[in-house]
Amino acid sequence: MKKAIFVLAAVAATAVFTSVNAAPAPVNFPTANTAVKAAPPQAVLNAFATYFGNAPVRQWKLRSNGNWRAHFTLNGVAWEATFTPAGALVKSERA
Repeated sequence: MKKAIFVLAAVAATAVFTSVNAAPAPVNFPTANTAVKAAPPQAVLNAFATYFGNAPVRQWKLRSNGNWRAHFTLNGVAWEATFTPAGALVKSERA
């Protein structure tokens, strides 16, 4: 009987210590700077081609304000360009 009580106490203690020391699962909350990687509308692609020709785009991001940002290389230099959904160039700068 003493062995059974000892085993039950050991199991209970292990369960308590395991649940107390378990790390909570990480939670990823979206922020205002969260960007979605996706394909931009044709108006944005046409505007990009007008301004930057056939420069290779490394990545397109949809910003939280609805604008599209292109990360690309032009003449060996990294650049970023931001367009409205209608295709108007908002800004371009070296990355």
